[in-house]
Amino acid sequence: MAKREDYLNPKTLAKADKLDKYLASLGKIDYSSYTDNHTDQEEPPKSYSIAIDDPLPPPKFLSLSFMITMDKDRSTLPNQIIEGVLYKGSKMIISGSSKAGKTLSLLHLGLAVANGEPWLGHNTHKEGSKVIYLDFELKPRMAAKRIAEMVRVNPGYDEKNDNFLYCGLRGQSRTLEDLVYHIEDLEDHQPDLVIVDPFYKLATGADENDAGAIGEIVNRMEKFSERLDCSFVYAHHFSKGNKSDTDHIDRASGSGVFARDPDAILTLTPHEEENHLVLEATLRDFPTPPTQVVEFSWPNFIHKPDMEPKLRKPGQTIESKMLNEKLSTALIEILKTNSVDGLQKLRKKVEEETGESIGQKKMDRIMHICRDNISIHITENGCGNIYSYTE
Repeated sequence: MAKREDYLNPKTLAKADKLDKYLASLGKIDYSSYTDNHTDQEEPPKSYSIAIDDPLPPPKFLSLSFMITMDKDRSTLPNQIIEGVLYKGSKMIISGSSKAGKTLSLLHLGLAVANGEPWLGHNTHKEGSKVIYLDFELKPRMAAKRIAEMVRVNPGYDEKNDNFLYCGLRGQSRTLEDLVYHIEDLEDHQPDLVIVDPFYKLATGADENDAGAIGEIVNRMEKFSERLDCSFVYAHHFSKGNKSDTDHIDRASGSGVFARDPDAILTLTPHEEENHLVLEATLRDFPTPPTQVVEFSWPNFIHKPDMEPKLRKPGQTIESKMLNEKLSTALIEILKTNSVDGLQKLRKKVEEETGESIGQKKMDRIMHICRDNISIHITENGCGNIYSYTE
């Protein structure tokens, strides 16, 4: 005898979705035309105005011995979309301050996963995975410009790779249900990873401080993650102010759901060194990885495993800018007077002039700031290059 769950397969569910869409399109129904049991109800029944949720199969109750046996079978583990961070079918949030590079990091994630390339110091599934990028923020033409530049400077990103699909949704109010319906209709591209950028555009009308409203959205995201058998990754922003003294999982703006619901929580927080970010992670399915540093160098994020992950303190940005101005001004004045033989000698002269201690990274930063006013004569052996002032 057939059981109810025997009919709950992708084919029958897809047919049910089409029927739901048709019924929803009928709109208001005039029940007064019926001779029997007519009613003056003006609004259509709920089942006609929204798509019907798919019925769930009965829950399965598994014995302890079955669980132990299942754990011994490594083949039952899903693929790791990001090694040591995210399994296929799990959810991940990347949060950061405004203009911290969240969108760029997500574009890199999509391209890296599609090509089986490393991302922010983490390996991805080597064979590559199918990715759909849902972009509510950028105009498609602007996104194309970014993506083309990223592919150009990263040899591992193959421009002919069919694993990556981009969908521009700026200015469109779309529900998860609507998007999943269209994703299921794609031929030969059932995704392993869906990226949503940013989260708040998907939560239009919801108060991000309302745990119930946000919980409902992430629950539906989880439902469709299960239905599509894919991972969902989304970006969110920090609340205002410096976050160096706040636990990284609590830096996201709004409800505490953002700190409890995802299987992987990643944050990008400003490092004390300019143009650097501290990458922190809290994971449900893996041990916590070491905190890392990445440098933002358009259009890439460069993993800096040797840098100490020091968060920028309140006011440190202004102090750093003032120090950079002081050092760069001193460097230019020195070179205006005489050329200097060798970078180390130039650094010592700036230290003597300003009374500041200058490390190699800080010197590199000052040289970058002054690059338009410095002429470098490269010697044959590459040592003792001559630095001069130029207009």
